[in-house]
Amino acid sequence: MSSLIGFYISTETRQNNGFLLGMIFALLGDIFLMFDNDSFFIAGLFCFLLMQWTYLFTFKQHFTKPNVKTALYFTTIFLISCSLLAWMWPYLGSMKMHVTIYFISILSMVFFAITRDKNIPFYFSVVSGAILFLISDALLAVNKFALQFNYAGVLVMLTYIAAQYLIVTGIVGQRWQK
Repeated sequence: MSSLIGFYISTETRQNNGFLLGMIFALLGDIFLMFDNDSFFIAGLFCFLLMQWTYLFTFKQHFTKPNVKTALYFTTIFLISCSLLAWMWPYLGSMKMHVTIYFISILSMVFFAITRDKNIPFYFSVVSGAILFLISDALLAVNKFALQFNYAGVLVMLTYIAAQYLIVTGIVGQRWQK
């Protein structure tokens, strides 16, 4: 994440301070999640929650009313995500409230990524990144709460790194072509 922050700062002459703050929250979240402790996990979750809201507000700047195709696309993502949350619900224990708030937040971020103006350069980069971020967090949650699986850490990191890369380069790229 620090490399992406450096890339953003070095290439953007007019930086979006909210978006930059979101990347800093993501870096802090990365650091907190390195520790195997519930308190650090909650701190990391909170940092990523703040990152999602800063990204959401960045995406919302180019909001367009969803058409039927966009609405169906998001509804599909929403229903799959709700099914995953329902499946994981018995395993969440005392984390039900935290995970539910986080769930609402990440789906809101994905919604505003999808409902951005599709004519903006690098639209699909940002959308793909937001969806990969959702997938990364789903893999993390399944592994942490419900069903540990081989190579979970590798899959989480690969999807997370790709997600952040696509989002950051998409935000930078939309300004290059203006």
